Formats: sequence, C-alpha cells, structure tokens
Amino acid sequence: MPPLAIAAALVGLAPDAASASTSVSWNGTAWKQVPSPNPGSASNGLNGVAVISSRRAWAVGSYSNGTTDQARTLILRWNGTAWKKVRSPNPGSAFNTLTGVAATSASNAWAVGFYDNGVGTPYRTLIVHWNGTAWKRVPSPNPSRFADVLNGVAATSARNAWAVGTATDAASA
Repeated sequence: MPPLAIAAALVGLAPDAASASTSVSWNGTAWKQVPSPNPGSASNGLNGVAVISSRRAWAVGSYSNGTTDQARTLILRWNGTAWKKVRSPNPGSAFNTLTGVAATSASNAWAVGFYDNGVGTPYRTLIVHWNGTAWKRVPSPNPSRFADVLNGVAATSARNAWAVGTATDAASA
C-alpha cells in the first residue's frame, strides 16, 4: 500500500556507536518502518521530510564516515517504493547538514541547513534548490559574525519560499 504520510528521524545511540537513518510511513491504520539508505559508516540522520504525493517525497539530513571524515549532506528521494540517495551540495570542508525541506511539485523543492569549515570557523547558512533535475546551492544571507543556522523552510511555489533559523553574534551567547 503506498504511504500516505512519511516521517523521518535520527536514531539516538551512544557516541561510540554508529547511528542509522530511519523512516516510518502511515498507511491509514498504523505506522510502519520503511528502509532508508545509510551511506555513512559512522553516523546517518534524517532531520526533515516533505511529501508531495504517495510516489514523491524528500528527506534530508547528514551522514559521516567517522571522526576523520567530514559530515556530508544527505538527501533521499522517495519514488513510491523505496528511498534513493541523490547528489547534494557540500560547501563546507568540515561539516554540512540539512535540517528542513519543503516541496511544492516534482520540479520545485527547497532544503535548508548549515555548514562550517572546521574548528574556529563560523556556521554559515545553506540553502539548496531542486529544479527537477539537480540540487543546486543558492546564495543565502549570513547576518551574524559567529553562527548562522537555518532550521526550517516552507514554500508555496518556486518564487515564494521562507526559511527560519538562528543568528548568533558571540561565541558565549
């Protein structure tokens, strides 16, 4: 039976244990677990999901292969039967994550999050857009000097989208 709703969440495990992404689908009667890809050997997590139809959905988060490997953005596409990993931008040299996603059609989706370039560098906002073919990074403002993070996004069209998050101007704030 095709899923009517899809939810995704990070599985919390001990710091020295690998974590796996998970997704569950509501079929009108009960929530059922749906397998999701786990490309990272150390950690995998999904933070947001957007459903367009029973055959089209997006889930976003990040994955890592260990302490020496940077965290990479993770975008999964639901095709009606399975989740598949798709290529996504990773502008940061140390940490990249996506925290929210919104989709209005098969050719319009937005995902938001943040990235950094290592210890002592500020978090910077990350916005990517699906144009029906590929996810592309879109320039986004960074109003603070220390940390800019986007946590959520909503859209009604390719020309009307909103993102929200936090801007912090001091390391001690």
